[in-house]
Amino acid sequence: MIARFAIVLLALLAAGQADTLRLRNGDAVTGSWLGGTANEVRFMVDDRVQKYPRAEVVSVDFTSIGASSGIAPAAPVTPVAPPPVLEPNQTGVPFLRGASGFISLERTYAMQVRNNGMYGMGPTVYRIQGPQSPVRVREGDKIVFVVRLNSRDDPRRFELYQLESRMGYRQTQPSMGGGPPPGLPVTINKISDSTYEITPARQLYPGEYSFSPMGSNESYCFGVSY
Repeated sequence: MIARFAIVLLALLAAGQADTLRLRNGDAVTGSWLGGTANEVRFMVDDRVQKYPRAEVVSVDFTSIGASSGIAPAAPVTPVAPPPVLEPNQTGVPFLRGASGFISLERTYAMQVRNNGMYGMGPTVYRIQGPQSPVRVREGDKIVFVVRLNSRDDPRRFELYQLESRMGYRQTQPSMGGGPPPGLPVTINKISDSTYEITPARQLYPGEYSFSPMGSNESYCFGVSY
């Protein structure tokens, strides 16, 4: 009877202890370590084997009794550092993110003019020489601008504009009172201390576009093709 009680007590003590798997997203999973490979970690959770990518595992805390099976716990998983953020070498200049690196936009300057109107008081537009940009993307491509800024700069100063293509030039949408042209909505994501990703909030249709800092005639142009 005493021997049977001791076996049951040992089993309860072993069941009351568990390993803890800590993930990169902050979650902690309680269970039993089963081992792993170079690519994944196996963990017993609620009597089910769960597999986790090794890159998502920060550490493993071993607290279970390994002596009951005669097998010592495996060594903790070495934390995997996140991949470095790829940043442009130039500051204040937006680039398109391509499959193999950054793509330079067409850098040019816009001229502020007034459209024809009564007494010369028509709406203001900004014109850029040439009907099309030589920098092209295809409709449906994921468009991501990457810009590296100084600590005092605000990424919201960059605006995305749609341009009307004419015979020998491109121009912004008209705006009354000499104010800035209407911009397209974008989403801003900070990816490092000084670098931001800026993406259009909706799909861009075929046509001509400019990604430009507010208060400046400097324009970074591209076109979307069918």
